[in-house]
Amino acid sequence: MKFLRIILAAATLAAATNIALAQEQPTGAPGATAAPTEEVIITGTRRTDRTLTESSAPIDVLSGNDLAIEPSGSMMDTLSSLVPSFIVGQNSISDASSFVRSPSLRGLPADEMLVMLDGKRYNRSALVQVFYGGETALAFGSQGPDLGAIPSIAIKSLEILRDGASAQYGSDAIAGVLNYQLRDNSSGIELTSRLGGYFPTGYSRDGTDRQVAGNLGLPLGGQGFVNLSVEWSKYDQTVRNATRPTALAFAAAFPSLASQLPHYPGPVQQWGTPPSDGVKAMINSGITLDNGAQLYFFSNYANIQANESFNYRLPKSVPRLPQDVQGSSTTWSHHAAFGDIYLDPCTSQPTYTGCPAGGWIQDNNVFNFGVSNPAFPNAPFYPAGFTPRFYGTTQESFGTVGYKGTTSTGLHYDVSGSSAQNSLAESLRSTVNPSLGPLSPENFYVGKFVQRESNLNIDLSYPWKVAGLASPVSVAGGLEYRDETYQQLLGDQASYVAGVYGAQPLYSCTGTTCTPVMVPDPDHPGQLIQQVATVPTGSNGYGGIATGIDASQISYGAYLDLEADVLRWLTLGLAGRYEDYSSFGSTTLGKLQARAKATDWLAFRATASTGFHAPTPGQSNVETISTTFLPGSPTNVQIGTYPVTSSIARHYGATALRPEESTNLALGTVLTFPDRTLVTVDGYSIAVRHRIGISQPFTVSAADVMAVPDLQNVGAGGIVQYFTNGFDTRTKGVDVVATHNFQIASGRLSTELAWNYNFTSVPKYDPTVMCGGTPPTSTCAIGGKPAAVVNIEHYAPNNRVNLNLDYRMGPFEALVHENYYGVYRDEYDYPGQLFSAKYTTDLDLAYEPMKSVTVGIGGRNIFNVFPDKLLTLPPGTPFASSKNAIYPSSGGEVDGEVYPRTGGPFGYNGAFWYARFAVKF
Repeated sequence: MKFLRIILAAATLAAATNIALAQEQPTGAPGATAAPTEEVIITGTRRTDRTLTESSAPIDVLSGNDLAIEPSGSMMDTLSSLVPSFIVGQNSISDASSFVRSPSLRGLPADEMLVMLDGKRYNRSALVQVFYGGETALAFGSQGPDLGAIPSIAIKSLEILRDGASAQYGSDAIAGVLNYQLRDNSSGIELTSRLGGYFPTGYSRDGTDRQVAGNLGLPLGGQGFVNLSVEWSKYDQTVRNATRPTALAFAAAFPSLASQLPHYPGPVQQWGTPPSDGVKAMINSGITLDNGAQLYFFSNYANIQANESFNYRLPKSVPRLPQDVQGSSTTWSHHAAFGDIYLDPCTSQPTYTGCPAGGWIQDNNVFNFGVSNPAFPNAPFYPAGFTPRFYGTTQESFGTVGYKGTTSTGLHYDVSGSSAQNSLAESLRSTVNPSLGPLSPENFYVGKFVQRESNLNIDLSYPWKVAGLASPVSVAGGLEYRDETYQQLLGDQASYVAGVYGAQPLYSCTGTTCTPVMVPDPDHPGQLIQQVATVPTGSNGYGGIATGIDASQISYGAYLDLEADVLRWLTLGLAGRYEDYSSFGSTTLGKLQARAKATDWLAFRATASTGFHAPTPGQSNVETISTTFLPGSPTNVQIGTYPVTSSIARHYGATALRPEESTNLALGTVLTFPDRTLVTVDGYSIAVRHRIGISQPFTVSAADVMAVPDLQNVGAGGIVQYFTNGFDTRTKGVDVVATHNFQIASGRLSTELAWNYNFTSVPKYDPTVMCGGTPPTSTCAIGGKPAAVVNIEHYAPNNRVNLNLDYRMGPFEALVHENYYGVYRDEYDYPGQLFSAKYTTDLDLAYEPMKSVTVGIGGRNIFNVFPDKLLTLPPGTPFASSKNAIYPSSGGEVDGEVYPRTGGPFGYNGAFWYARFAVKF
């Protein structure tokens, strides 16, 4: 009832406000323009006569100009600015998640959001989101499409269906559908360019942004077209952090080596937007044949290269600066990669006794990556430590060919086939594989992820005239075949191999007699154990792909969709879908929708549907190992993500994945006033059961390694995680959108106000996978929820408001976007800190000095708003006891962070200013 009262109250308020507006400006007033509500939409219905206001479900329509004018080369950042319920993290030092960022719609992950190009399913990215942190708080474990591969200049319009639609379109359409309509003009040339950069308060100008794009339309014969779009963009690194306190201490202890610190004199590692250089292209073509049918083809290609800083590796243990000393914490320990490596194996001295094969002699003949060794002039040498640099190249290839038309009896048909491939190739530079010792390379190719998909579709529709109904019954049906393949291709052997120096049992030799070197056993007080010198294995920072994977999944689908105006004021729709998957079986889905027109200016709409998301081959089979620093800790650990079928995942309780299932309910009102003011108020509820995600981390013990030898690559003290159906979520929210045009002086002011309230709760979860621990526990920590649950509920601001003002007068145009972001949390990275609400302002000023030529200047976040700085919590907590402590020497966390690593909902780069130029022929 509370849900219904919110909708009713919002509708009443909107109606009262806009009736007054309608009285202020009569219909046909000077400057009045055609209402956007008259635009025919094609998403969420298979009728060809539905307009925006006649839809039974809420739909946003963004024009190509709306997308192209946004000062961003990334489609995800553009949508995050324009759509209140859409959010994407900034992502920095996030492993491969910095190269393929995963967005969220209505607080749900990217693979619960279906993306289409001209009504055809767009493929997934090759990356499964396994990085653990706030960046993936809403998308942890998901495998969604890479929207960053789509060039904005190629889009004629974007329809965003804010409703569940799995019964209409198949798997993934739980949160909604993004349907990009491609440009199809057969003539004209459009060229655009933009140059900008960040001018942040308290930091030097950086992040230079360059973009050039073009669109060309050509005729194809006498009844066809070819439309080509190309976009190039390049961004430079931004840096918004202090250096690490370990680097300051090292420079104080070894001043002669300070200039050899990475990125000197800047921070030794860089928190900020990674640099990238990319080309994106789209071609759309079609030709009408003599029989009236159309043969069509469209394709998308992208190649984007990016790289990012990793964490700094300290080469020597050094005293802390005095202001950073607390209690017994007086020293910064060197990184494990700089452990001494003993070079004399027992087998090098065949006359020695007591030193078996596989043992090493503890003597002065050692190698260390931080100390020059004349015997190995070509070995990697980092006297001031090193910061690995991670490189990624994403490639997208998508193509669709089809044949569509209408028979003489009125049957519409569309037969199409799509083929796609997305890949992510990764490499790591300026690092080592410590276990290879002096033979280690510095640069590594760590492997490649590949996602391939093929789709075949037959779609039919027919307007069946039934006596007594106000319109023909739109009868639509179709068949679909899908083949999805996920691959992991091996990296260089040196990137994943465990070299001979990885674990060295030590022996002390006197004369020719040797004995094991004994040290206290940390697990058994009062007892001794042989010392084993260890260094990390694999390329340090991100281990190479050591296990090749080639997994596929085939599915078949069939649907039936009925819709009609049963009365002049009542539209009803019914859809059903059946799908069968080779990996888990079949599912049946349904959807009901209705729209009732109460008056000329008031209508009600409602939908109810079931949906699902099928586990992808990537989610079922991905296997990676990376090195990371836990929040607030100077100690790095290995994190391994394993398939549910592996012996490792089974050891920690993994079971086979099953599909996610959803129930969507929506109820809304549409108010259309004579002065072309439009107000929509829509409430929704989305219950998702058996959510697919990644378990909380399990700490590996020595006993675990003994029980499961495959855990040796992670090692004792490392972390293991796996995919699981570990929790249910329930999302409730309200969308209110109001648009109105004003005549001011000799110009026109278009306004739009959009508010989204969205809250996702986790009513049920399995604590043995959500809480982690060693061994897994059946309950979480007393007095709190798992960090993953808190982030699902509060990482995205529960309240978001956009106000857009567009004033046009002759050759001048001014746009102002005011954005409000409510409070949010990132409990995993910064437990206990509540980040406050913020406002940001965007401005764009344009002038047409001559016909078809536009010059403009503008800024994003022009008042330099930043997220809250990080705090030591609770206040006064000793550094060693706080997960997020601010060190006095640097003013940042142990890894240099000053602002939240994800940038929150709008980033931490500060004010971005740009100039742009556009010309049309």
